[in-house]
Amino acid sequence: MEKIRNMNWQRIKNDSWVTMLFLATQIIVFVVMTLVGLTRGMGISGTQDVGLLYEFGALNAHGIILYHEFWRFITPIFIHIGLTHLLFNSVFLYFAGRDLEAIMGHWRFFCFYLLAGIGGNIFSFAFANPASISAGASTALFGIFGAFIALGRIFPHNPKIQYMAKNMLTLAGINLLFNIFASNIDMLGHVGGLISGLLLGFVFSAPQLLSQRFSAMRDDNIHRRIACGLGFVLMLVALIMYSLQKYGMYL
Repeated sequence: MEKIRNMNWQRIKNDSWVTMLFLATQIIVFVVMTLVGLTRGMGISGTQDVGLLYEFGALNAHGIILYHEFWRFITPIFIHIGLTHLLFNSVFLYFAGRDLEAIMGHWRFFCFYLLAGIGGNIFSFAFANPASISAGASTALFGIFGAFIALGRIFPHNPKIQYMAKNMLTLAGINLLFNIFASNIDMLGHVGGLISGLLLGFVFSAPQLLSQRFSAMRDDNIHRRIACGLGFVLMLVALIMYSLQKYGMYL
């Protein structure tokens, strides 16, 4: 019995449980919002209602400025506007999130994902229209793009990492290009998430790869980690200072 218990625990540790946790959370939030929308006569489109989105914690500058609802920098990561939005983000999170968690480690990935999402949301808050409302895991998902790009620089001789880094760079470029022509997409949040993920990718790195033969010649050092960590913190400080200047009379 003890052996079976140990095997089950080892399987849990090896599985991408953080990715599954984030995935389950955003699906549960979507279902709850849809059910609430049904009870309020919105049909199955409750997740597209501005009032309901605001109520559940979508990113909105007015809520942060007037009521100091700073938790809105986190909650939008798990809220999605419509089924298509949820499906696209969930599919990408399932595949790319599992890959990154496998090479970064569970707790590093947990912290990375949330910090990248928060960074993207603060970036959006600083520069977006105060009346706009946005939500979605895209800020954190663009962080995953950035992380793989960073890992491609850290592990230049690892063929799998190089392959994924090039694919993620291409996908990030295509997505940002489409963002330019889509008026209903929070491009600022995507850019902020990408920058945050790039910096944090250097900070968190991928300790799970250190035992592989391709990782012997890696370009990873403590000085760059510290510099990128400070860069991320300074970016957030600069964005907050700019926001204080922009909304200072309210904050």
